[in-house]
Amino acid sequence: AGIRLENVKIRDVAFGAPSDFTSVVGDNAMFAPSISAVWDTRDSVLRPAEGGKIEMSYEQAFGAFTFPILNLEASRYFTVWQRPDGSGKHIVSIRSQISYAGDDTPVYERFFAGGYTNLRGFEFRGVGPNVNGFMVGGQFQFLNRIEYQIPIRANDNLHFVTFLDSGTVERDIGIKDYRVSAGFGLRVNIPMLGPVPLAFDFGFPIVRRDSDRTQIFSFGVGIFP
Repeated sequence: AGIRLENVKIRDVAFGAPSDFTSVVGDNAMFAPSISAVWDTRDSVLRPAEGGKIEMSYEQAFGAFTFPILNLEASRYFTVWQRPDGSGKHIVSIRSQISYAGDDTPVYERFFAGGYTNLRGFEFRGVGPNVNGFMVGGQFQFLNRIEYQIPIRANDNLHFVTFLDSGTVERDIGIKDYRVSAGFGLRVNIPMLGPVPLAFDFGFPIVRRDSDRTQIFSFGVGIFP
């Protein structure tokens, strides 16, 4: 269980912005208790190779706006090959996420997709409903990912990955504009920086909307999912 206490201040909204932005200008207080349940069988939090994780959460916001946020995420990891000593693991990971936010959800709490954490090949927050060139976010998102990781060096400090990302962010519940991207990348472990790898990915949209904002290269820290 948890709670958020925030004041979100919006200012300097661009001329011509839709009401999604102009209606939240100023101070927006928020009080949001939440509850979640997690089932986790991963063999490692930082670099899982087996097991999986399922997380369900519900958050109810009060204040300037009153709305719920529901989220369900599931991930699974498989080692499809490894050396006799347990090193050199070839790992397949899959992940799905589905989320919903209520009708009164303000633009700063809506869902956006794109970037390293979900749809690579698109800009951060570059996927979702668009009004006159402004990304206004959605109330529903459905995201999926499958990734295959192969070691390049015997010390397991360098891996090649290939991936397929897909999903959508919609104004309402439904799947109308499903996006798909594919690509490849590297995972680099630098011992002096700890066990979490650096990620360098190149994603290429296969299915997209004209209003989506694309970006071939993305950089991240850690393994996601």
